[in-house]
Amino acid sequence: MNATGTFDPRAKALTYLIGSAAIILTLDLVRLAVISSALALLLSMVGLWRRWLHVMRVLMPTLALFALVAGWSSGYEAALGAALRLTALVCAGVAFFGMTPPEELGDALLESGVPSQVAFLLEGALRFTPMMGALAREVYEAQASRGIRFDGRHILRNGPLVLTPLLLSVMRFADDLAEGLETRGFGSPQRTSLRAYRFGWRDGALVGAALLLTILLVW
Repeated sequence: MNATGTFDPRAKALTYLIGSAAIILTLDLVRLAVISSALALLLSMVGLWRRWLHVMRVLMPTLALFALVAGWSSGYEAALGAALRLTALVCAGVAFFGMTPPEELGDALLESGVPSQVAFLLEGALRFTPMMGALAREVYEAQASRGIRFDGRHILRNGPLVLTPLLLSVMRFADDLAEGLETRGFGSPQRTSLRAYRFGWRDGALVGAALLLTILLVW
């Protein structure tokens, strides 16, 4: 069984939330380094190493600024701890979102009794946020290829040239999405998912192990 189908999506979501809390609450640098190394090993095992490198490349300025601010106020240990903590959080996020398809998480939440509107908002945020980012990049590149500048003070004058077509594209996409949801019976009690999700003993063991590790790391 592949990595995305071994555990219930709800179990992976709970494990991700517990793990993120453990990373935030852990203050010891050695433990943070161990957590980051373990998550990096997990990413390499499930084939998400390249995706993590891409995310870290994008977040590198934020990581450097975060560490600089922490180091300026509390010293080099705080800077190193901030860098390790953010790196571990990124690793955990890439692992969870890479191993848990949003549609599976949404269907599992529906079976748990979560209202369809809430499940759709969560699933939509996970699925369509990257799509909106890609759309914004396409609009930006299309306008830049026409010689429109967005650097420095030019962003104030030419910013609407990106925002206007982007908003129009988003509104068109939202309209098509609403029609598609209506034709597929969104919110209907007769609507069923393609597969059944069961929270079994293996899922409970995964969540329990995450809780135990969190207690050991924090205390």
